Amino acid sequence: MGLKSISAVCLIFLLGSFAQGATEEKKPAATAPGAQSWPIEVNLDSKQKVTLFQPQVESIENNLITARTAFKLQRDGKDSFGSFLMKADSLIDKEQSTVTLRTIKIADMQLPGDTAHREELTKTFETALNKKEHVLPYRNVVASLELSSLDKKRKSPELKNEPPQIIFSTSPSLLIMISGNPVMGPSGKYKTPQRVVNTSALIIADGDKGFYLWALEKWFSAPAATGPFVPAKSAPTSKITMVKDELVKDKTVDPLAGRTSQGNSIYPPGVTPKIFIATKPTELLQSEGEPKFSAVEKTGLLYVSNSPNSVFLETSSQTYFALISGRWFNAKSLQGPWKYVPGGSLPKDFAKIPTNSPVAEVLVSVPGTPQAKEALITNQIPQTAQVARSTKPKDLKCDGAIKWEKISSTNLQYAANCNTPLIMVNPQQYYIVQDGIWFNASKESGPWEVAIAVPDQIYQIPTSSPLYYVTYVKIYSTSADYVVVGYTPGYHGTFVSADGTIVYGTGYSYAPYATATAWYPPPATYGFGVGYGWGYEAGFYMGFSMGSVMYPWGWGSCCWGGTYVNIDVTNVYHNWGKRTVITGSGGHGMVVNTIGDTKFARGMDGGNIYASHDGGVYRRNGKGDWSQYNGPNTWSPVQKPDNIQNLERNHDARASRPATPNVNRSAAPPSHSNSNYLRGGGGGMRAGGGFHGGGGGFRR
Repeated sequence: MGLKSISAVCLIFLLGSFAQGATEEKKPAATAPGAQSWPIEVNLDSKQKVTLFQPQVESIENNLITARTAFKLQRDGKDSFGSFLMKADSLIDKEQSTVTLRTIKIADMQLPGDTAHREELTKTFETALNKKEHVLPYRNVVASLELSSLDKKRKSPELKNEPPQIIFSTSPSLLIMISGNPVMGPSGKYKTPQRVVNTSALIIADGDKGFYLWALEKWFSAPAATGPFVPAKSAPTSKITMVKDELVKDKTVDPLAGRTSQGNSIYPPGVTPKIFIATKPTELLQSEGEPKFSAVEKTGLLYVSNSPNSVFLETSSQTYFALISGRWFNAKSLQGPWKYVPGGSLPKDFAKIPTNSPVAEVLVSVPGTPQAKEALITNQIPQTAQVARSTKPKDLKCDGAIKWEKISSTNLQYAANCNTPLIMVNPQQYYIVQDGIWFNASKESGPWEVAIAVPDQIYQIPTSSPLYYVTYVKIYSTSADYVVVGYTPGYHGTFVSADGTIVYGTGYSYAPYATATAWYPPPATYGFGVGYGWGYEAGFYMGFSMGSVMYPWGWGSCCWGGTYVNIDVTNVYHNWGKRTVITGSGGHGMVVNTIGDTKFARGMDGGNIYASHDGGVYRRNGKGDWSQYNGPNTWSPVQKPDNIQNLERNHDARASRPATPNVNRSAAPPSHSNSNYLRGGGGGMRAGGGFHGGGGGFRR
């Protein structure tokens, strides 16, 4: 989407918090029309036919996938089994849950009992496979991978973990973020009344009578822009009401309607939440009434069962633990003070939380758990796309003459007052990144062209810079007409901590750019209820920011109301349109399950033949017994293959999972009623500052 001059405070909240009767039916699984399911059959010639079983991905480096594929060769009326190593360029689209394989190369052909035809079959298979693109379900790719197979060249970034201001409320509450001290400016086309520019909420001045806030379809008033706001005893002037209507219509501000995406109020009838205004990193934790505790089975932990947040009490030490933006904090009181807890210092009982527990989603943030390891795997898999070199950037805007600021530890400078990351390498070399695509120019004003390479200096930008996130966007290959590009979730603000878990944000509190005419907020770690989860049906971790729009992390279209945004899955390349950017062939041959707005695709069965890392071919029967292929018509039982765990994981990924019981501990978010309830780092309904720009557009 273009960088429109809209400001949106999206409601970032956990829908189960105070919602009344909000439910959504689970959509049935659907099969893509014209499906090409696994296994697939390829006619090599009139006498030979090969059945290819679903490839098992062993490694991903940038967009290059290495996979082991088992096959059945039918020749002269006889069947024989083998495997080969496949290397292929890929287009990875997590939003569509597909991995499209292109430009396939075959090596290490294994065919027990027939060594004479290996070279011939390698050439024949390669020619046949490259006649069309082949699509794998993304979920199955994740299941095939191991941490040891991924790129370890990139070290964990130097993150900050100082706790934000943490508010614990026992009543319905609303957190509104202002990006630094309030900056006043015109209200759209009107010089007066003036409003607070550096927030997405509408906070507007009524002369010397104080300030008004529009939220929940009513006016609140306060003596200062920072509150305290209470329901207004009388309406503001007719001009303020007219200005509000125009700003809401133009989507310059977020009306904070307080409703879910289904139109239901998130608060009980007659309830008006307490409003908190924050100008520095802050998180809101809350419970519905005084905290109620429930035991976590097989542990010494209690959790606050009437809270949408991940808040625990460790009984032996009588210490509270809260999970915020993937980081753990503890305190002796829910009112604080809170301090950061390294993952390795967590009580051991956290790793013992059962996977069917109502609080199992926190296992993603407990070092060493299978859920944490799977999160690390998915965090290194990029979204990729093929981009036409004729593509042009959209709506690059700056607030007056460019104000260059040095990026520490480099010779680079960046434009502090522009809505798009604009980097000067030298006076003849400039780069910008938009929606996952790099552009370059010889002048700061352009003209801009799709970049075919990015200087190494850019990838040295430190975490202390608000532009650090752009280092997660890369160029993989080029041709005369297109480039293949990609980004990993660091572009969206998800990073790997020194503990070996994923966390949100760098922890730095960057200075915003805000004047009376423009607001370009930097990335923020806190204030937006970001959390991570793990779902039974999804089968892999999910990183969400509840309704937030991650412009500074490089993506997003605004969303008013209660929506869940999967910050790992959402694909910004879709913003460019299919004619400009190709993200893959689509979900051919897949069963697509939908949870809310997120799709999870699996191959339809994929067959019962598997290839091991060493090229061996295995078969699994309906009872779960394994046997190994040793040559024509020869299968020998295997009690415990050395790689049984990997083979079983691949089997589970191929098989469709049955629906699992709802174990949510309170009213589940309507869009996730059949998955583990994702509990965010901040609860209730919250309004943003750091992710949204106003007055002069957004930086992304």
